[in-house]
Amino acid sequence: MKKLTVITGSPRKSGNSNALADALIQEAEKAGAEVKRFDACKLNMIGCRACGGCYKKGHACAFEHGFDDVADSILASDVIVFTMPVYWFSVPGQIKSIIDHFYAFMIGGKDVKGKHCVVIATSGQPNESGVSKGITDAMKGSAEFLGWTYEEHFFGGMNVPGAIRDTEAIAQIQELGRALAK
Repeated sequence: MKKLTVITGSPRKSGNSNALADALIQEAEKAGAEVKRFDACKLNMIGCRACGGCYKKGHACAFEHGFDDVADSILASDVIVFTMPVYWFSVPGQIKSIIDHFYAFMIGGKDVKGKHCVVIATSGQPNESGVSKGITDAMKGSAEFLGWTYEEHFFGGMNVPGAIRDTEAIAQIQELGRALAK
C-alpha cells in the first residue's frame, strides 16, 4: 500500500488548490493508498530558526512541535504532494515554513531519499506569463536536494475560488490520485 503525505498551502477552504487536493486524496484513498493531509495554514508555523536542535530531544523541531507529525508522515511516505496557490510568483509562506523545517532531516540524519514529490499549483494568471517559475525553481530544487523525483502540475487562469471545478483539472488530478496509489 502506498503512503502519501499531502501538504496544502491555501488559507481558502474552498479555494482551487484545496479542491484539487480533495480530489486527489479521495481518489488515492479509493485506490487503496493511505493518505495523511496537513493544512499548512492551520499549523501556524514560523520559519526554521536554524538552531540545530532538530531531533535532539525527541522532536523533529525544537520549537515547532506541529512539524513533528508532518516529519513523521514524510519519513513514512512514498509520495509527498504539495498543493498551493501561487502567491507573488512564488511558494506561499505557509508551505515555505514547512519546507524550511526540512533542515531537520539533514541535522537529524534522516534518510528521505527516493521519495516522489508532486507539486500541484494554481494561479489567477496563465502559465504563459511565467507565474509558475518561482514555484518550479524552489520546489524542484528542494526535491533534487532531498533526492526526490519531481513532478509538477500547474493550472493557471483560475482567479475565482472554486473556478477549477468547471475545468478538466479535477479529472486530471483524480487520475493522478489513482496513479499515485499504485
